[in-house]
Amino acid sequence: MGAAALAIVATGCAAAPGEPPKTVLAWAPEPTKAVRNLILPYDHYQLSVNEIYLIESAQDLLTRDCMKKRGYDWEVIGDRKRYADLRNRRRYGVIEMPVARQMGYRANDRLLGSTDVTVQKMDREKRLSPEARGAALDPADGCDKLSYLQLAKGNQEDENLVNNLNYRSLQDAYKSPRVVSVMRNWSRCMAEKGYRYKDVNAVDSDPRWAKGRRPSAAEKRAAVADVSCKERFGLVKVLSDTERAIQERGIRQHKTYFERLASAKERYLAAARAVLRRH
Repeated sequence: MGAAALAIVATGCAAAPGEPPKTVLAWAPEPTKAVRNLILPYDHYQLSVNEIYLIESAQDLLTRDCMKKRGYDWEVIGDRKRYADLRNRRRYGVIEMPVARQMGYRANDRLLGSTDVTVQKMDREKRLSPEARGAALDPADGCDKLSYLQLAKGNQEDENLVNNLNYRSLQDAYKSPRVVSVMRNWSRCMAEKGYRYKDVNAVDSDPRWAKGRRPSAAEKRAAVADVSCKERFGLVKVLSDTERAIQERGIRQHKTYFERLASAKERYLAAARAVLRRH
């Protein structure tokens, strides 16, 4: 994504006397159904946002135990509801009309999946005394690091291959004859609306969109035209269908590796659930 981001967070909401200002995530439109359903085969082998939060809940409890032994309190972030998995929200550029109309090609943490859990974690850290922060977050032997290692030990697999395959599947999808044909139609559609771009990456990374703190009217109009042309020719469906086929083939070609990935993920989640049951 080449466009400049909007403000990630804003601070300054009312807080109790003596406490730092509370963090507020910048606003973004709610994810559409198309985005919520945009899950690809490789995604199932890596942790979703809800699985990450489950593990973090267990890690919080272990951190609290560790911090208690060191003479400090640790706030556990509980009641973590389920969230939409938005890891692919901008994989094919801007694909939601509400986002195009209101944000153009800009993005922020909320748009890309940050939640109130993110805010609670940031505010928790701001409230820590320097001594407690060191006890909790020292990169060598902080309680948070030790708790992570306790859960992760023996329960993780090297993800370099799946990350590389994930990147390559998108590049290969763009080169497929079917996608090339639809992209050509998208480009002609954009030209009819007064925009000259060879593909969706070119419009998404147009340096004009990086100017200014907020999207201009011209940027929003271009984004609306972009999404309209994508919808007209079903570009997102063609791209995602093509990628699914490529990724399914990759899983078959690296069968043993993906079996190890799945097993490690399940062990990691099982370790976290065991901690939650004990507490």
